[in-house]
Amino acid sequence: MAPIVSKDYKERRKSSILSSALECFAQKGFVATTVDDIGAHSGISKGSIYNYFESKEAIYFELLNTATERDKENITKNFSTLRSSLSKLSYMFDVFLTLDPFNPKRLGTTVVFYEFTFHCTRSEKLLDLVTKRGNFLLNIIKETLEEGQESGEIDKNIDVNLYAHRFWLIIDGVSLQTIHKDFPYYDVLREMKEMYLEEIKAK
Repeated sequence: MAPIVSKDYKERRKSSILSSALECFAQKGFVATTVDDIGAHSGISKGSIYNYFESKEAIYFELLNTATERDKENITKNFSTLRSSLSKLSYMFDVFLTLDPFNPKRLGTTVVFYEFTFHCTRSEKLLDLVTKRGNFLLNIIKETLEEGQESGEIDKNIDVNLYAHRFWLIIDGVSLQTIHKDFPYYDVLREMKEMYLEEIKAK
């Protein structure tokens, strides 16, 4: 008779796999990391890992979904304390201005994220899942811009879809440049924030 395994035990094992995978992805990159690497790091056999996840892509998506839910919770909580659309958009910039993008662990996570995104272009199914997450983030900005247009804070003539994309292009652009240690991340992002907010204000 097989031993009875508690739900808590399964959750701990799953959590161990995920944390080990994140470390391996950050150190070796997504493509170079194997399920064997994750098993060696976590002390869990390759066969047991496949009882929880069907592939390393599934492992990364679990990490991504967890991060997305955490981001959603934090954004919702902070937006509830802010009255104006401009203050909400300012907050979104400040989220990235308070990060330390050059921290080795943070930089590793950033590199893996973009590496995985490019990896997904080879699979329609994977690309669809990544696109859904991207749409969630895009809609946060788009809805905030629309809210500002309705309240009269934000220029009614701007294309909210275009400016939502522009916001994330700014964030992606400065994030990718952090592979260069001498990149003036904070100065560039502060200037881009000021320019963006000034452009969208109702005249």
